[in-house]
Amino acid sequence: MLRMSVATALVVLSTSAFAQQTEVKGIKFGVGCLSPVSIFAPRLGTCMVDSAKSRIWCPNGQIFDRVEKEPRYSHVVRAICGLNQVL
Repeated sequence: MLRMSVATALVVLSTSAFAQQTEVKGIKFGVGCLSPVSIFAPRLGTCMVDSAKSRIWCPNGQIFDRVEKEPRYSHVVRAICGLNQVL
């Protein structure tokens, strides 16, 4: 029974959203971008914020700052935000 509880906890806590660094800040959509914002849907987009970081805005208000050289493609951004399809 203990094994099942530990396995369940690991599965729940190892989702992709927990692997991302998320900061819910008071940053408006598109503010602080060095490159043009790639907009995939209303309130869903990404841009470069410095030479090695990109920022992703999700429709639910979450903001993800990621260490990467280029903003992600739409299917990766949707997965990070937990969306199945663009609305």
